[in-house]
Amino acid sequence: MELRPLADHLVVQLAGDDSLPSGIVLPDTAKDNPQRGRVLAVGPGRRLSNGARAPLEVGPEDVVLFDLESAKKVRLDNHDYWLMEESDVLAVITPAMVQA
Repeated sequence: MELRPLADHLVVQLAGDDSLPSGIVLPDTAKDNPQRGRVLAVGPGRRLSNGARAPLEVGPEDVVLFDLESAKKVRLDNHDYWLMEESDVLAVITPAMVQA
C-alpha cells in the first residue's frame, strides 16, 4: 500500500530507534518533543489563488524535526507513519549538522 500526500502534506517516518546508547528503551511518554523523522513523500504543493502550485521547501529523504502533537499518526502494513502539513515541520537537519 502507498500513501500519496495531497497539497502541502508530507508523509514522515520516525528516524532512529527508541533506545539510548546504554541500551535502555524509551517509552513513548518519555520521548522529547519535537521528534526527528525522514520524509518519505511530499504532496505537489498548495494551490495558489492564480491556480499555480507553491513549491515545498521540504523534499523526500529530508530529515526533519516536527511536533508530534500537530501530526496525524497512520498505521499501514504494520508500520507507523506521520501525516502533517509542511508548516508543521520545525526544521530540516542538514548532513553538516549530523556530522558535527
